[in-house]
This record gives sequence, structure tokens and C-alpha cells, in this order.
Amino acid sequence: MRFPNLRSGEMENSPSVAHMSLARLLRVRKEPHGKPITDSSILKGVEVSEIGIVELWIKPSNPHCPCCLDDLCQLREQVSRQKGVSDCHIEVVGIPQSERWTAAVNER
Repeated sequence: MRFPNLRSGEMENSPSVAHMSLARLLRVRKEPHGKPITDSSILKGVEVSEIGIVELWIKPSNPHCPCCLDDLCQLREQVSRQKGVSDCHIEVVGIPQSERWTAAVNER
């Protein structure tokens, strides 16, 4: 399991455009049941590569809730459209059959 962090490789002292765009989006976003997506019980990890690939590790607050699944698909699309982001992958963690959720969320 990975823990929350933002890495920018060579740019340790200056956040990239992707970092800032992602931070703005996540700061105001709530999951369908009203909790901030940045709550530590939900957002388990964040990585942004040097080329703008965003990886998020998320534990849904209500496992197997259809609206949570739909919300993660929407989140992935929103993150992918942010300035400086070239792609987004959401890894669903901490629930039964999380690999199936991960596959569904990242389906293109």
C-alpha cells in the first residue's frame, strides 16, 4: 500500500502544473455521501509523474455502492482533463474485489 504523497521527480521544490490542477480539483471535491475526497479514510495515496500521469489510491466510503463507482469514473475523467495531466489511473483499495472496481473505473 502506498501512502499519500506528491512526487514530481526532479522538480521537488516547484510544484508542476499537474500538481496544482489536481490539488485545486481534489480540495473542493466531495464523494457522493458528503465526505471530502481528501479525507484520509478515502484518499489513500497520490502520485504525479514527471510527464503528468496521475495515480490515485482510493478506498470508497461505501463499498459496492453504485453511486460511488459512478463517482470514481467521473473523477477519473475530471482529473484527466486537468491542465498538465496526461493520464489518470485510479486504484481502488481496501474493499472486497477491489481489482474489479479498479478495472471498471479505468475502462476506456
